[in-house]
Amino acid sequence: MTITSLDDAAWDSPWRSRPVGEKVALSLGLVATALCTPAWPGTLFVSTVAVVAILLLARIRPKVLWQAISAPLVFLLLGGVSVLVSVGGSPDPTAVWWQGGPFSIGPASTRQAANLIAHGVAGTLALMVLALTTPMVDLLTWMRRLHVPDPLLEIASLTYRLIFVLLDTVVASHQAQRARLGDSPSGPWHGLRRRWENTAALMGSVGIRAWSRANRLSDGLVNRGFESALLTLSVQRAGSWRFRVITVLVIAGSWAACWPIAGRLWR
Repeated sequence: MTITSLDDAAWDSPWRSRPVGEKVALSLGLVATALCTPAWPGTLFVSTVAVVAILLLARIRPKVLWQAISAPLVFLLLGGVSVLVSVGGSPDPTAVWWQGGPFSIGPASTRQAANLIAHGVAGTLALMVLALTTPMVDLLTWMRRLHVPDPLLEIASLTYRLIFVLLDTVVASHQAQRARLGDSPSGPWHGLRRRWENTAALMGSVGIRAWSRANRLSDGLVNRGFESALLTLSVQRAGSWRFRVITVLVIAGSWAACWPIAGRLWR
């Protein structure tokens, strides 16, 4: 899974023709619902709505969605394990399920870990509604209409373009190494050492080539008279009142369903 997969999915999605503000409202509304409502049933509602919007309405392939959330899911699981295991023992040994020296696992830590993972998964799926349906160029153009300072937008745009430069450099250098049999092992220890040497050489080559291409990109902007902002023509997209009403109803319905539980927790 690479960033190009997310970008390709966003460009090919039927939701690309929708106004960016509508997708931002849906995504951020779901994120707020996932974070501020109880894990049950708030995160279940958010995850279901996000998956339906991504797979059925935006027509994103399930493989792309799985690849997009696999890395955040690993991060969330590692964070959940750190919460699951308590350090320092428990004053009441009967209140824990397992205890080994200063480490213990009990119902309280298990509940906290499950809530953490549930909130994280739901929030990630909510963000994927925007990431998998909106190319970065559309998002930056929309932010410019909101009068976000041009230097911030240009830094974000330049960073985004340099990611592709770096990715292209890594792929080209790695293919060159493989073409020269740079990853062919000759014995377990010698092969491992050779791979470490090739990795170090690849990192050095990538740094130099990426720096050179970044300088050429900067020179090209200067030669074109770039001063403060690289303006592009924005595409005017017609909004949909039906989409906005459904977004408000879905988010409000999720809050209404969770309100009795949330009220008891906040009191």
